[in-house]
Amino acid sequence: MLVSKTKHGGRVSLAEKHNKEKLKELRCMENFYCPVCDEQVILKVGSKRIPHFAHKAGSVCADSYERESDYHLRGKILLYNWLDSLGLKPILEAYYHEISQRPDISFVYGDIQYAIEYQCSVIPEELFMKRTTNYFRANITPIWIMAGKNIKRKGSNKAALSSFDYLFLSKYSSEHWHIPSFCPDTNTLITLHSILPVTVKNVITRYSMIHLEKAQLIDLLNPSGKQLVSLNEWQIEIRKEKNLSPLYGTPNNKFLSELYRHSLIPSLLPPEIGLPVSYAPFIETSALKWQSYLLMDLFYNKRLFSMKDVFQAFRKRVQKGDIQIRRLPLVKEGNELAAVKEYIGLLVKVNFLIMVDDNYFQVARKRYIKNNVEQEKIEMEFYQKYGKMIGKLLNKIQ
Repeated sequence: MLVSKTKHGGRVSLAEKHNKEKLKELRCMENFYCPVCDEQVILKVGSKRIPHFAHKAGSVCADSYERESDYHLRGKILLYNWLDSLGLKPILEAYYHEISQRPDISFVYGDIQYAIEYQCSVIPEELFMKRTTNYFRANITPIWIMAGKNIKRKGSNKAALSSFDYLFLSKYSSEHWHIPSFCPDTNTLITLHSILPVTVKNVITRYSMIHLEKAQLIDLLNPSGKQLVSLNEWQIEIRKEKNLSPLYGTPNNKFLSELYRHSLIPSLLPPEIGLPVSYAPFIETSALKWQSYLLMDLFYNKRLFSMKDVFQAFRKRVQKGDIQIRRLPLVKEGNELAAVKEYIGLLVKVNFLIMVDDNYFQVARKRYIKNNVEQEKIEMEFYQKYGKMIGKLLNKIQ
């Protein structure tokens, strides 16, 4: 940690510029104490790491269990100095007694109290959820920033996100999904925005990078995605998934077995299966899979069905473990059923479903595509007819 108390209640912050020799002298003259637990801490001034305070071995303080790397300490100092240069009067490692939490940096902007958690290591999901919930309950808006080095790029417009990475996903006041990250090595704020999940891990995205000296607060709170993901990119990726699904499967793959039992082949699924929806991040299972389950359970199985039937079929798959739900602690609006409802609405717009009345739907056409030639023709006609409309919706959902 970078902040400690003195015996007389003073505050020592290592974010300020200190000469190492002066710090060594201060270490000989003063005792330092943890602001959280009041245990005595050690001022470490070495040649390999930046100066910092550390608990003694065997400490029972909760803050002593999560060791901060040099990468983390440097990043925290740079972010603090940046916010200070913007005139926000940030506080380094302020301790909130009512929730027993100490964010890396806190500041007030527009009458809103913010808490920055610059997280460079993986922590248990439940701990992430607990900290986030506590902040919201205390009327504090948390900003979780990922370490730039932890971004798993898969090209200029793709990334792989782990279940832990998804915890950083947010919208704040913007309608765009984004994940903020920071790299102290390059002093760069890196934002993944316009995030569109394709598989459990792989996403289509856009990267924006700005040097911290040129960044404004809006680049952190509400980054704007100037470049959006195109429908053509989605088509290419979802087509790859349809073609490669059998190769990913094992001999006992339940999903593939169910498809084959319904006389369906992944590569020959209709174009209405595997469509992008804005609330997709709430569902961990790929769009190709969960939409296929609805196809098998309802669309090709029942003559009429209601939205209640759709939700029940979806929940049943969740209970059976066929569909996995993702928790997004930083997102206050939306859930997995919003994604399902949105998908049903899209199927009505592309004339796959017909609204019989205010409560029931009916499949307009049941298609069992026989071969790749027929599939290519149907898919091309589908996107020629509905591509512009889907593209507009896609721009709105990013």
